[in-house]
Amino acid sequence: MQEITKAQEEILKALWTIERGAVSDILNALPDPKPAYNTVATVIKVLEKKKYVSYNKYGKTFVYYPLISQKEYGKQIFTSTLKNLYNNSLTQMVSHFMKSKKVSLDELEALKASIEDEIKKQKP
Repeated sequence: MQEITKAQEEILKALWTIERGAVSDILNALPDPKPAYNTVATVIKVLEKKKYVSYNKYGKTFVYYPLISQKEYGKQIFTSTLKNLYNNSLTQMVSHFMKSKKVSLDELEALKASIEDEIKKQKP
């Protein structure tokens, strides 16, 4: 899928929250300060062209819904980041976060436990 901008991502997040809705519903789900109605409508059309959003038409009303789940999108972003910034090296990526001191001791211990569990599962 094509990459999206932060503004497009914010609209998509609002749509995940409400699941389906007209432009006005999406606008109401956005945090303050809210963009203009026309801005939201334009961004939704771009997301539609990029195949992130589709719609059903009821008379003159368009009801939009996401074509990708938040989980799928997160996986896509993670995979792209791993590939483009860390040369597909999970070790490099995790090391970066650990060295930046953004990881608490509790998180490191939980990560260690998860790794040890996965090692046990994969050993014959």
